[in-house]
Amino acid sequence: MIQTSTMFDLTAERSREARMNRIRRVSRTMATGCLATSGLLAAAMLLYWTVASARTLLSHAGVSNVLVTEIDFSIRALAFGVSMVPLGALIYGLLNAHRCFGAFAAGQIFSTEPIRRLKAFSAGVAASALLKPFAGAALSVLLSFNNPAGGKVLALNIGSDTLIALIFAGTIATIAWVLTEALDIVDENKLFV
Repeated sequence: MIQTSTMFDLTAERSREARMNRIRRVSRTMATGCLATSGLLAAAMLLYWTVASARTLLSHAGVSNVLVTEIDFSIRALAFGVSMVPLGALIYGLLNAHRCFGAFAAGQIFSTEPIRRLKAFSAGVAASALLKPFAGAALSVLLSFNNPAGGKVLALNIGSDTLIALIFAGTIATIAWVLTEALDIVDENKLFV
């Protein structure tokens, strides 16, 4: 009877270790992916505002039916800055996700650090989703500012991607909240043992 229990314990320990190794491996991959995505997003935004044609920029900003002229460097730089506000919030979230996955890879599963980073990730995604329509509206005004009367545009777009991002951020925030409660319960149970 004792030997069977010992074998079961050994099998359970090996299974747990295999699961932890999988979590560490996937977490390292996710941490790298979050970091790489952050850099690529910033570089892509810079590239977009430096090389995209005026027609493309105006079309994406919701400014149509205007005579397409060249957009000078100062307007492009300002538009890049406006575009980086929601993207900066998303990058903030991704960098916190990077740190969260780094903690998971280090074996910190139920600790305050990854939970805190998970909450910051959800806040970054939510902030980005909320800021994106306002940044788009600011871009439409900025890019049509020099147009003659009747050609100025204020375009406010709220799409399903904004709503999905908010639901996603809310889901992650709720999971982080539940993990915080679970950690508190574990800490309380340690006091009774």
